[in-house]
Amino acid sequence: MDKSIELLWAKLEDKLNQQTSAITTVVTTNVMEAINDKMESIMQENKNLKTQITKLEQKLDQMEIDKRKKNLVFFGVEEKGKKESELVDYIKEIIVDAGLHLDSQEICNVYRIGAKTNKNRPVVVTLTTIWKKHLILKNKSNLPPRIYIKEDYLKHILEIRKQLQPKVEEERKKGNFAFIKYGKLIVKKSNDVNREKRKRKQTGSPNSPPKRSNPNIAKTSTAINAKDIIKPNILNYVVRGRSSSLSEISKIN
Repeated sequence: MDKSIELLWAKLEDKLNQQTSAITTVVTTNVMEAINDKMESIMQENKNLKTQITKLEQKLDQMEIDKRKKNLVFFGVEEKGKKESELVDYIKEIIVDAGLHLDSQEICNVYRIGAKTNKNRPVVVTLTTIWKKHLILKNKSNLPPRIYIKEDYLKHILEIRKQLQPKVEEERKKGNFAFIKYGKLIVKKSNDVNREKRKRKQTGSPNSPPKRSNPNIAKTSTAINAKDIIKPNILNYVVRGRSSSLSEISKIN
């Protein structure tokens, strides 16, 4: 009797262990699936947020780039005057000394950057037009001594340009035409540069057939020219008539 009870108990215990193991496996699987689903959802949401943040950062960078498009940074400008109007006049004087014409109205904004120390702080100048900025950059070699200018780049763009500068020098030593355009290295082989120059010199194809003149167009242009000739004669006639009448009146008086 005791043995049969022990066998029954052993079977019950074994079955209970199997059921417990099965329940544990099912629960664990369900929990893991739920966690995986939740993790996938969180990871996808995180990925979407990162994409949105990247887009926002790009928009902010572009807004900042657009904001600085008309800016120039002047270095070596003396700490002369405290008022903004005095600084505007000083910057205008520097640019005029370089042989360029500049009205005060063409300067939209001017301010110094950095903490005030014994050294001359850089001056950011915002112009009203981009072409005036390019004109000043083109004539920067004519600026007074110890004063130089640079474009107003973002901080990370300045770092990129600094890292690219050795590559520019390396390409130039190879005889290539290399420069940095904003934050990218542009390299043109010497052969490509010469080919572009030759293309610019060519005014047209020698094999192109001569254009035939259209008689209708010639007639139209002749008629237009005739009108243009008649109009000045009429005006001259009117002017002569008025001048002669005035001279006659003056004689009578």
